[in-house]
Amino acid sequence: MSATTSRIPLHFQILIGIIVGVALGLAAGTFAGGQELITNWVKPVGDIFIRLLKLIAVPLIFVSLTKGISDLKDLSTLSRMGVRTIAWYLATTVFAVLLGLLLVNFFEPGAFVSAETIAGLQANMPAGIEGKVAVGTSNAAGGPLDFFVRMVPQNLFAALSENGSLLQVIFFTIFFSICLLLVPAAQQEPIKKLIDALNTVLLKMVDVIILISPYAVVALMAALFAETSDAGIIKALISYALVLLLGMAIMLAIYPLLVRFYAGMPMMTFIRGILPAQLVALSTSSSMATLPVTMDCLEENLGIENEVVSFVCPVGATINMDATSLMQAIATVFVCQVLGHDLSWSDQLIIVLTATLASIGAAGAPSAGIVMLVIVLESVGFPSENLPLGLAMILAVDRPLDMCRTVVNISGDSCVAVLVNNSMRE
Repeated sequence: MSATTSRIPLHFQILIGIIVGVALGLAAGTFAGGQELITNWVKPVGDIFIRLLKLIAVPLIFVSLTKGISDLKDLSTLSRMGVRTIAWYLATTVFAVLLGLLLVNFFEPGAFVSAETIAGLQANMPAGIEGKVAVGTSNAAGGPLDFFVRMVPQNLFAALSENGSLLQVIFFTIFFSICLLLVPAAQQEPIKKLIDALNTVLLKMVDVIILISPYAVVALMAALFAETSDAGIIKALISYALVLLLGMAIMLAIYPLLVRFYAGMPMMTFIRGILPAQLVALSTSSSMATLPVTMDCLEENLGIENEVVSFVCPVGATINMDATSLMQAIATVFVCQVLGHDLSWSDQLIIVLTATLASIGAAGAPSAGIVMLVIVLESVGFPSENLPLGLAMILAVDRPLDMCRTVVNISGDSCVAVLVNNSMRE
């Protein structure tokens, strides 16, 4: 990068990249062959960027989490941090679900979807939607302790090679780190030196990857806007999208307030500090892919302790999905409104409980978002024969909303990291 470019703050570089990418994608749709040009020659740059982030995510989680726990010196500190982290994550998740139910019942977006739109969706069911329902149903059908069974890996190397097994990697890492603390100090030392060296190298890799993020964002946004379709369905479901966006905007306003009142950090300091991670999240639509950037922003921009970041962020990327839980509440009631499935107040209380637990229990399963929605819909007695149609409606507008959900999810992780860091200092 040139000296002039390097003087521009990263978040401004990414923001410029988003604008350029949108313009490029829209322009590509105005001439023949434009979409193919973007898909074949521009989009691969963004794909490589996401692959690099995912490549480094699992080793970074293992090394940084091991370093963070082994540096704590004693297990009581780990238990205090763990309890506070889980408590804050549960609190924000329950709030998100309750907020979603409040908004969807107040605005009733399902009342604005016409019967013609439903008929069109039914006639043009997205390819593979039945398969996604089957995946969700099979994962939802486990026993009450199935989440804990899935959390324990049968093969460490299989878990390390599969990004969807992130919870299993975290379980092994915590188990390994606790046992490391239990062995004599002399035997700890060589392993801790190795972990420290690996951590330094991985953080340098993150720095190098982040350097190409503005250019990758151009490619990702150009591809998104060049490939967007189903405009008619998007217009028909715009009411649902607006309610969900309003809920996410409220969540994004809540986090700086929590940081201000519980940790004493100025709201603008928090917002500016995590802005680069938010913009990367917007373009990648993946909390896990954004994880290296999130951790870097918290340590470098907000001064959060390494052991706190190393523990809170990987756990949050796996089990804390505030925006996804918000979406579950809104999407469940919306689908029931559209398809005429009446919900009592007791059903909506069930949604609160199920969406909260599903946000944790579905974390280690494939197609986690679909799993969660299937679980929540089935918990309120939604007819199984209508599941494909219900999911098709949500998936029709889900791509741009998923980008925004990722921003909220990583913002929630960052907020909890600041709160836990402050409480541990006290």
